[in-house]
Amino acid sequence: MSINDVYRIAGIDNGDTGGLARVRALRQQLEQRYDHVLFLHAGDFLHPSFISKQDDGVAMIQTLNRMDGAAGEFDPHMVVTWGNHEFDKGRMRHVDLMNGLLDQSEFIWLGSNIQWQANSLRSERMSRSLLLPFGDLTVGLFSHTTDIAHPEYIESFGDFQSTAELYVPQLRAQGADLVIGLTHQWLPDDLAMMRLPEVVRPDVIFGGHEHYVQTEQMGGRWILKADADAASAIVAEITIGDDFQVTPQVVALDKSFTPDPTVLTFTQALSDANDLRYCQERQMAPDCLAEVLSFTHRKLMAEETEIRRFETNLGNLLADMVNGHFQACQADVVLLNSGSIRLNQNIPAGSNLTVKHLEEMFPYPSDLRLIEFDRSLLPQILAHSISSWTANGHWLQVSGLAFIHDPEQGTVGHIHLTGEHDAEHEHSQGSIRAVVPHYLISAHTDHDGYTMIDESMQVACEANGAEIKDLFKTLLQASPEGIDEQRDFRICNTMRDPCR
Repeated sequence: MSINDVYRIAGIDNGDTGGLARVRALRQQLEQRYDHVLFLHAGDFLHPSFISKQDDGVAMIQTLNRMDGAAGEFDPHMVVTWGNHEFDKGRMRHVDLMNGLLDQSEFIWLGSNIQWQANSLRSERMSRSLLLPFGDLTVGLFSHTTDIAHPEYIESFGDFQSTAELYVPQLRAQGADLVIGLTHQWLPDDLAMMRLPEVVRPDVIFGGHEHYVQTEQMGGRWILKADADAASAIVAEITIGDDFQVTPQVVALDKSFTPDPTVLTFTQALSDANDLRYCQERQMAPDCLAEVLSFTHRKLMAEETEIRRFETNLGNLLADMVNGHFQACQADVVLLNSGSIRLNQNIPAGSNLTVKHLEEMFPYPSDLRLIEFDRSLLPQILAHSISSWTANGHWLQVSGLAFIHDPEQGTVGHIHLTGEHDAEHEHSQGSIRAVVPHYLISAHTDHDGYTMIDESMQVACEANGAEIKDLFKTLLQASPEGIDEQRDFRICNTMRDPCR
């Protein structure tokens, strides 16, 4: 069984979906049914989350240690790989912190394509490849982690082809009857790995990174990924022998799936203690996170398969709010990468909006910058926004422009600015002023793939440096009557909207 991109120990939807207590219960069910169960995590779990902002990932490690029902004992059949968010603490000064987390781990960390700097991360829990006996059979594992985050304590990342070329033949020569690739990379790279020659490609890939369930075949071999935050898990029954067969199943870990009571109690206690610590550190009331800022008349769409693929009312609300804040600097458009909005659950109509909603929604700094670029770049920016349309964080929520998205053709069309300044600004004929999170232009990030924009395009504006979280808090506090945001089809999707 495998999971990936799990940031919240207690799940989402007020604990009704996902959560590691349900993952433990599923593993226990499988172990009662099968003699041999391998539990895999395909990366991204240490960060980012509200709780990891307080404890740097300790609660996640403590909870994962309980996935075998035996905290304090090493679990030889649990294997994780590194995701890009494992490296959110990526400076050399974080080496001791990371080594401490590794030492607390009661499972195996696989890093086949990572070359560590000297005197950096070191642990007996780390391995470059793995051979695990299951009865008369041997399973070989190697991993591949994307290089989009490059911490100071990593010298280099090997590419997926050279990694597979090294480890697949090596594992087979060492007696592996089955070779598994555990990956944290984009699906196109997983597919490309499965296109490699027979002698160097794995038998099956369990992966992560997209946050969206995917079950793909390439050359008769499966690539399997679950939903983020353990909203689902992948269970694959694998038969090895003359009749080699992989039978995958996506298991929904929703409200109907009963969680393990012991792990549920543990995660709730960790969450409650974290909430209390947050308030105490700020010398606030013990229930400060429950402070009501406003309420919503309409369901706010923030679940990742929505906000990372479509225009949503929450995305519109945030982008328009930012646009208004930057109007004194003649902003034309706002471009917010949806990966910066990380609530991953919808807020039902009639719900109060609390401080904790904001803290969970924006675990990262989200400071904003005004940039100016040639209008010819806008189609390129929007083309990247819709690329790899599988709930990716680089999908943009926008303000001040409209366009039509055709997912079947993979195209953007009918792009036009909608703001009142479109024909008034002196710069409007040849350039566009856009407000973006600093992450998208920073010299210290991968820009979420928006390599066509950078810090050299920044223009002076008193609003530069404003935080989305702070702006949203102010807006909510100024809305005692509640908010009632809805879509206006600024991003018209040909698959589900009446686009004209």
